[in-house]
Amino acid sequence: MAISSDYPKPITVNGYVCRNCDDVSKAKRFEDPAAKAGAETPIATDAVSFGGSLAGRRTVAAAAQAEPLRLTLDRYA
Repeated sequence: MAISSDYPKPITVNGYVCRNCDDVSKAKRFEDPAAKAGAETPIATDAVSFGGSLAGRRTVAAAAQAEPLRLTLDRYA
């Protein structure tokens, strides 16, 4: 009778999918159990990259630096 070291169904601990006890212990320390030992974590990049006339525009950064919109209200209208 062979004893498997993996769980019959993967479980989730702190948002990480765990397949065995080692994965669970790493997930409890908020370490990614799927990450390879010694491998660097990829740097977050933009989800979308535009080309053509939209290349080089940073819409999120530009919107954050823009002045707030000032509305004038006519109270007597």
